[in-house]
Amino acid sequence: MKKHNLFYKIAALLLCFSFCFSSFSEESTTPAPYRDNEFPQFLKDARRFEIITLGALPFVSIQTTLGYSTYQYFNHNCESAYFPNPFAAASYSQDEQIGILLTSLGICVGIGLTDLIIQIVKRNNAKKRSLIQDSDLRINKVDQKPPKGPLPPPDGFFPDEIPDEDGVELINEEISGAR
Repeated sequence: MKKHNLFYKIAALLLCFSFCFSSFSEESTTPAPYRDNEFPQFLKDARRFEIITLGALPFVSIQTTLGYSTYQYFNHNCESAYFPNPFAAASYSQDEQIGILLTSLGICVGIGLTDLIIQIVKRNNAKKRSLIQDSDLRINKVDQKPPKGPLPPPDGFFPDEIPDEDGVELINEEISGAR
């Protein structure tokens, strides 16, 4: 009993000292935020890949377990002993648990790689767009060529009969009797 009282007294004394010393310390300063060029892009991409891959693991594991349970349920003719329960880990053998875990890890790595590829493609497209916008691209007005074919007369109307390229006049006639 005396040992417990001594322990509590020492713990309370250490706690008081820690508060006293922290009150006399210098003012705490917040660290400066990271700059854009402080870390290389490869490390930023690796960190994002890690976060997405490991963040997806619990959700993918539950879905993989549920999918495997459903497969076992229908594979055994819908017996009630194989009813899907993704939270009942005791109903799986060690090999089945390893298989579920490895399948989940594979799917999570696939999700992380897919996100990494999408981010790299977006970044490269943005770089290309910025290079085009920053370049000395000039747009010059092009004189339009006159249209091919006969030009309208100065008064603005086409004649009823237009000569073709050989100088032969084409006349719109209705041919009767041909059906």
